Amino acid sequence: MTEYKMVTVEPAAYLYEERTCSMDPKCISEAMGSAFQSVASFIADKEITSAGNPLAVYVTFDPDKMPFRAGFVVSEEDARKAKGDVKCDVLPDGDVLNFVHRGPYAMLRDSYVAMMKHLEVKGMSVGMPSWEIYLNDPSTVASEADLETDVYVTVA
Repeated sequence: MTEYKMVTVEPAAYLYEERTCSMDPKCISEAMGSAFQSVASFIADKEITSAGNPLAVYVTFDPDKMPFRAGFVVSEEDARKAKGDVKCDVLPDGDVLNFVHRGPYAMLRDSYVAMMKHLEVKGMSVGMPSWEIYLNDPSTVASEADLETDVYVTVA
């Protein structure tokens, strides 16, 4: 059973590249992988220290396609080094809903559906942005069932 909790988060600067793809899990995986690799290369070239695991940020919702930002949290100072396709923004502070999705990334959409039902029961709805922090690496876990994704959702 998924545990939903309200948590207070601090603002966090991040570097990212924006992508849009279909809702097909393979397309999402390829687009995110490409964006993460590009931002990681930028960070290495600029000798920036990432402050955490890869993240995806969603600032809009479209039922037919998936626009997202893929990147890494960095210091405010390093965020100002953004250039070209690598942009910067700040995750908001305040109270957000948090839960951990365990299992394949392709099943994240099921976790979001369950979360929306939870919010509806509580009289709340999803706001923007929402973001996911990937707690482990698919290339290093024994199986996709071992993947963990920390999800943060702004509520309205």
